[in-house]
Order: sequence, then structure tokens, then C-alpha cells
Amino acid sequence: MPLELILGLLGLGGVVLTTTGVIIGTIVSARAQKRAAKVQAAANTNVAENKLIDQLQEELARYRDDNDRRVARLEVEVQQLTEENRGYRAFIGVQRDHMAAHGIPLPPWPEGLPR
Repeated sequence: MPLELILGLLGLGGVVLTTTGVIIGTIVSARAQKRAAKVQAAANTNVAENKLIDQLQEELARYRDDNDRRVARLEVEVQQLTEENRGYRAFIGVQRDHMAAHGIPLPPWPEGLPR
């Protein structure tokens, strides 16, 4: 085999190996980029989900705080009305005793009201 043919074949082999390396490198790089893009997309999804969760938790906390204030206000009102009701009931008792002491006939007690 002549030397020029051997050198030509070696040169051609080098070109083929270089081209094959470039093709394999491109394929590996593309796969790595796709994988990285998938990971990034998953991370972005997780970030969006976490933001939504945080917003919902803040909203829930606000709702609970508002509800706690409303319940506390209503408890105060119920306590005030209970005390007021006791006062009226005591006064009605005093009036009925006064009427009975002076011979004034008592009106019938309304149905449905506790004595």
C-alpha cells in the first residue's frame, strides 16, 4: 500500500472520528438541555404552587382573625343582653309582687316565655 493512501485513509479516519464526536456531543448536549429544561419547569411549577399555597394560607389567617374578632364581639353582646334580660325579668317580678300586694289582678303570663 502506498504511503499516500495510508495517509489519506488516516486523514479520512480522523475526519470521520471528529464528525462522529461532534454528532455524539450534540446529541448528549441536547438531551442534557432537555433534562435541565424539564427540571426547571418542574421547579417553576413548584414555585407557583408554593406561592398559591402561601396566598391561601394568608387569606385563611385573615379570615380566622376576622372571625375571632367577630366572635369576641358577639360574645360581649350576648353577655350584655343576658344581663339586660335578667334585669328586666327581675323588674317584672318586682312589679308583679307590687300588683299582688295591692290587690291588682295579674295579667296572664304570656305563653312561650319562661317564668
